[in-house]
Amino acid sequence: MKREYPPVWLGAALLALAILWRMLGAPVSGAEWADVKTPLWQARVLLPSRVGRVLTLWLPGQTDQGTDSLLEGEDPDGRQLVRQSMEDQPRVRVFLDAVVEMPLESYVCGVVAAEMPASYHEEALRAQAVAARTRALWQMENGGCKSHPEADICGDSGCCQGYASMTECREKWGDETELYRQRILNAAASTMDEHLTYEGQIITVMYHAMSGGKTEDVQAVFSEALPYLVSVESGGEESARGFYTDSFFAFEDMADRLNRQIPGLNTTAEEMRRGFSVAGYTDSGRVADVQVGERVISASRLRQALNLRSTWFSISSDGEGITFHQRGYGHGVGMSQVGANSMAAKGADYRDILQHYYPGTEVAGRE
Repeated sequence: MKREYPPVWLGAALLALAILWRMLGAPVSGAEWADVKTPLWQARVLLPSRVGRVLTLWLPGQTDQGTDSLLEGEDPDGRQLVRQSMEDQPRVRVFLDAVVEMPLESYVCGVVAAEMPASYHEEALRAQAVAARTRALWQMENGGCKSHPEADICGDSGCCQGYASMTECREKWGDETELYRQRILNAAASTMDEHLTYEGQIITVMYHAMSGGKTEDVQAVFSEALPYLVSVESGGEESARGFYTDSFFAFEDMADRLNRQIPGLNTTAEEMRRGFSVAGYTDSGRVADVQVGERVISASRLRQALNLRSTWFSISSDGEGITFHQRGYGHGVGMSQVGANSMAAKGADYRDILQHYYPGTEVAGRE
């Protein structure tokens, strides 16, 4: 009986796929598969960029021209992801370890690199770029950085916005540095000059990592009502890593942390055991206040003192301490970055994302 062999073209195709697989850095051995940490959604986002990188190697001259009008290479001192070629752009004074003056668009690239995973969908990165630019412009018009009066803004995310230098990006991105850098630069270049306004005025921008399914009204956290920072639904976050997390504190440790962070509290482990409870909730479902003995403190102060991921939590006790069952990550006000990524994956563009999380606002700035 004559044996039938696979056609030559099939063997050639499989060989080509195997070569492409390795060039893309995909795993082969069991150990490599075990070390894979990239979620499926992230792999889907990165694949076109990685294929493009391979084709660039095979077909010289096929380069991305999208950023040529804005960018002309890396900053030689390693502070900026990009050296900007347009001299008519605003310049911003940024406090890092000292005050550094740089073009606004270069600054935006550093913020996006620090504040959002570079593997997120390109439309989410664009939304983050517009939000970062808006925050900088608002501070430039409204007195600058409170912690560093000599600067417009600082690189501390707890005060203003995070900022990642080129040196820091190389450390965290490793072999993917150029791929991720290009994604960030494209997000900034494609939204250049764009910012958010409400009734013609630049808005106060806030954003956070993950809402837990619904954002928070700014008034519940910062005691200031703003019509565009209200609670909205934020779907598609449930599958994200860290959506649910638990944090356990022994009674003595918890009392010690609260006493150090909240002057005059003077609580005890026994009071934690007998007198700690939730005292109220916000409209979004997050904890508003907690009861500590005879005293009520805000959940925001509690979160800061214990370094909790969120104020959207429930509590349980096993007699040794208290466990906080948390949902989401961050203060919950404004744009949820995980939610923005989910919206983008479902087909929303960056304007849709921004207008969802900042209702009533407009994207202005580009003619």
